[in-house]
Amino acid sequence: MLFRISSHDLPRIQMKLQTVVAKINIRTKTSTKRIAELILKDSQTVPPTVPIKTGKLKSTGRVEGTPQGHAVVYGGGGVDYAEFVHDDLRPRKYTVAGSGPKFVETHVLRRFDEMKTVMSADLQQFLNEEF
Repeated sequence: MLFRISSHDLPRIQMKLQTVVAKINIRTKTSTKRIAELILKDSQTVPPTVPIKTGKLKSTGRVEGTPQGHAVVYGGGGVDYAEFVHDDLRPRKYTVAGSGPKFVETHVLRRFDEMKTVMSADLQQFLNEEF
């Protein structure tokens, strides 16, 4: 037996779903940007901070949009050693106390639970507003 179920409202429902998905993407990117900005600030003010020798590396710190959201980025503009400095775990004496390797990763891991909470709350608020 073959039967078909259809609705004259289907195009309107599809359009509404596409709008909701687009709004969720926007809300998610807004959340990731806010969190990335906190992590960037942490990487410059909360140990371990970005090592400073000349100040060039620190000056390249920024938040960039990505297809998945946002990222904290160091390097560029003639600074091609950001990844090396970030990942260099060899013992050394840094010029500024509290600076050291993993100056972004440490803060990402420290704020991970907060990221989940913020994103969940933002999504829940969106759903409450939308529906």
